[in-house]
Amino acid sequence: MTLAELKPNQKAIIAGLPEDLDLAAQLLEQGFVPDSEISLAHKAPFNGPMAFRIHNTKISIGQKIAGQIKVEHC
Repeated sequence: MTLAELKPNQKAIIAGLPEDLDLAAQLLEQGFVPDSEISLAHKAPFNGPMAFRIHNTKISIGQKIAGQIKVEHC
């Protein structure tokens, strides 16, 4: 399962980051750390960005990137 597949307020654990090392490094800097709990806060219409709750903050990323982050159910 990926972040892009989460439903609103559904919680998951980050299991894997993208294979692109530059993108993975950017996501790590933003707080997308493996084994962290994450939930979908908001999904913009028309394939817009997705906002996630992680580490007591909200972070938005594009759906294409969210589709590259693997998660497991809590």
